Amino acid sequence: MPLDALILDYGNVLTDPQREHWYGVMAAEAGVPTDALHNAYSRHRHAYDSGLPAPEYWRQVLTTLSWSSTGQDQGAIVARLIEADVSSWTEYREEMWDLARSFRARGGRTAFLSNGVPEVMSRIRANRSLEQWFDVVVVSCEVGLAKPDPAIFQMCLSRLRVEPGRALFVDDRIENVEGAAGLGIRTFHFVGGDAVSQLTRSMRSLAE
Repeated sequence: MPLDALILDYGNVLTDPQREHWYGVMAAEAGVPTDALHNAYSRHRHAYDSGLPAPEYWRQVLTTLSWSSTGQDQGAIVARLIEADVSSWTEYREEMWDLARSFRARGGRTAFLSNGVPEVMSRIRANRSLEQWFDVVVVSCEVGLAKPDPAIFQMCLSRLRVEPGRALFVDDRIENVEGAAGLGIRTFHFVGGDAVSQLTRSMRSLAE
């Protein structure tokens, strides 16, 4: 069956892996250990991806960390945490953007499908006109759904106007890959240092 559509996750696929350095930066802002910050950050992230406002997300993170203001301005700290978080998600993996562009130039349809937040999306759109790479952009915070909910995959397929078996979905998180596969979408689990070359080979074999 021919491959008509390429659906790409954003974080850790269209970007370089999120560096631990940024968790250290955020932990320093909050005055807590890096591991504790990382755990609290992940614990509340799904709600943030699904539409929880950034200040409330960070208040929840700080509450989980039992953070005490000790005379500090919480609003100013939250603003710096948001800025560091956005920076951590905007280090682009250019070869994947090039792959999307070349697939589209050959007549394929492309989609950007991300569990994302408004602050990161605002930075991305300021940096890049997504329409130059993607026919469809579906972001969790903008549609009120998040991967691996089947409904967000179905929305993406509907907007692409392709059948599940004619689309390839690429994501670094196994639960998202499994969610897409459950709908009959072809999948590629994007992990490892040679993930780009493996994906390129996989796409070439699907085209034969």
